[in-house]
Amino acid sequence: MRIYPVEELAGSLDTPSVVCLGVFDGVHLGHRALIDAALSQARQLGITAMVHTYDPLPIQVIQPERRVPVLSPLPERLALIEQAGIQQAAVSRFDHSLQHERGADFFTRVLLGKLNARHLVVGFNHRFGFHGDTDVDRLDQLCRQAGVGLTVIAPIRNAQGLLVSSSAIRAAILLDDLELAESMLGRPPDAAMIRRLQEQNHTGARSTITEG
Repeated sequence: MRIYPVEELAGSLDTPSVVCLGVFDGVHLGHRALIDAALSQARQLGITAMVHTYDPLPIQVIQPERRVPVLSPLPERLALIEQAGIQQAAVSRFDHSLQHERGADFFTRVLLGKLNARHLVVGFNHRFGFHGDTDVDRLDQLCRQAGVGLTVIAPIRNAQGLLVSSSAIRAAILLDDLELAESMLGRPPDAAMIRRLQEQNHTGARSTITEG
C-alpha cells in the first residue's frame, strides 16, 4: 500500500481518485461497505480508489477527557484496509489546527487540492469540519458545485438488526460479548484488540460505549 501523509503533500496528486472518507477504527462491516463502494466506483470511472483517514482518532483530540480506546492503531487499520482491496491511503494528522478548520475549507484544500478527488464515498452519518459543520447534505452541495461525484452509504446492520459502529464494538468487547463484536467486525476480535481495549479502559476510559 502507498501511504500519503497529507501534511507532506506539496501539491495535488497527479492522478484523480475516488476517495473514501472515514476514521475506520476497527475496519468493521460498515467500513467494508464504504470500501467496496469506492472500489466499484473506481472501476466504473477507470481511476484509483483511495481511503482518507485520521491519526489520532478525532475524538481523542476533540474530547481527550473521554479517553476513547482504539480498536485498531493506525498500522493495523491500514493493513486491514489494504486487505479489503485498497492500495492507496491518505492520512491527515488530526490536531487542533485541523479540528478548527471549516469543512468547506478542508474539502477544497485537501480533498480537491491534494487528493485530486473526482468522487467521494461516505457513510450516512459522516461529518467533518469545525463542530461537524459539514454533514452529508452540505457535502452534497460542495460536491455539486465542484463537479465531484458523491456516494452515501446507508446504515449497515448485523444479522440481529443492530447498527454496526465502532462504539458498539467497543462496548461489546468490554461487556465480553465477543459474538456481538464479531457480528459487527465481520471477523472475530483478536486477542490484541481485546487486551488493548481492556487495558485502555482500565486506565480510565469513561466513554467506551457511545463513541465511534
